[in-house]
Amino acid sequence: MGDCRITVAGIGAVGGQLAAVLGRKYESRMTLVARGKHAEVLKEKGLVLKSEFYGDSTMHPAQVVENTEGMPEQDYVFICCKNYSIDKIAEQVRPCIGKDTIVMAVMNGVEPGDRMRELFPEAVVVDSLIYTISSKEPDYSIRQSGQYTHLFVGSKLRDERHVEAAKKVYELFKSVEFDVRYTDDIMSEVWQKFILNCGFNVVTARYRTTSGAIRENSEWSQDLYELMKEAEKVGYAEGVNIPEGTAKVKYDYCMEKQPYNATSSLKRDVDAGRPTELDAFLGAVIRKADKAGIEIPYTKKYYKELSRIVAG
Repeated sequence: MGDCRITVAGIGAVGGQLAAVLGRKYESRMTLVARGKHAEVLKEKGLVLKSEFYGDSTMHPAQVVENTEGMPEQDYVFICCKNYSIDKIAEQVRPCIGKDTIVMAVMNGVEPGDRMRELFPEAVVVDSLIYTISSKEPDYSIRQSGQYTHLFVGSKLRDERHVEAAKKVYELFKSVEFDVRYTDDIMSEVWQKFILNCGFNVVTARYRTTSGAIRENSEWSQDLYELMKEAEKVGYAEGVNIPEGTAKVKYDYCMEKQPYNATSSLKRDVDAGRPTELDAFLGAVIRKADKAGIEIPYTKKYYKELSRIVAG
């Protein structure tokens, strides 16, 4: 494993954190894909991680490139971006991906794995999700807050080739003492987080608000629960093995355990006027519900209202 070639594309809050921790052991084998001023900083100062959970560190990758043209085939390519950037980043990393490359997207939503399989049919694409609180700072360092960050890895496709690839990714992160968890049912885990996001991210973004304020507003809290239940219903229609009562569990977490001032990445993007992942959340639910003939009035209402806000 020590001589493996690793590329990370998307050195933001999530990709930067994963790259920084992998770099503690494999920096001499690592390529980071970045552009402009960000690339300059990474080349000059390295990738700086300030982490409450993993501790602070600085890693100096073997190289920082704008695209992977001319690079040898990589063993691992991790794509960590917002959903709306998938196609652009895919073209940046395409030259270094071959039939034995393990590709893994670490992104929000339930569609990135399938999208990667469409884009890279020759590669071995596995699936993941991450729970973390992290951000990219103005100086391009990565800040991780809170006493957890854990990554689930697995394969939606259950043939031996893909299952073994997912286990290799698990072993890679385990080798740097990252909190990584292998699962035989990755889509169940992905959908459980997705159900939470379809409620919490959406309501915080729609009303530019926090978890605590949602608790104190009966209309918002009811909508939060209805959005989660609609996403859960669509997941069941997809045939996903979602534990019974997941929407209620996620709703209770938001109402009872989530920090009062908690917000979401979707809310922060709306506030900043940046592109958003609204389509990755509610757009995905709508597409799958329409295909299955399921009524989802709350999801469609919030999608319409948030689309209007995002459009300005």
